[in-house]
Amino acid sequence: MIHEIIPVGVLQCNCSIFGDEASGEAVVIDPGDEIGRITQILDQHHLRVKAIIITHAHIDHIGGAQKLKAATGAPVYMNANDQELYDHIDRQAQWLGMATPRRPIST
Repeated sequence: MIHEIIPVGVLQCNCSIFGDEASGEAVVIDPGDEIGRITQILDQHHLRVKAIIITHAHIDHIGGAQKLKAATGAPVYMNANDQELYDHIDRQAQWLGMATPRRPIST
């Protein structure tokens, strides 16, 4: 089992990468930003992302998940209890003075 934890982005959220050496499959949890750094670790271990999981719908997780999905094609999963926060991602962007990220999960 491969397990890497790296703090990413301005908010330095912990991104976790879990990989299986035998199958070469991985899941990435909370890819807040620095997707190039995340994909570098995946490449280093010869891993393919099978799923991206966001633990909550904060803007950094949504934006990072969208970028990693674009890079890998992996599906994104989120707890349904965060749907309201996800639906109002534009408000988070306004509060932080930044652009609203594309949403990686269709609703």
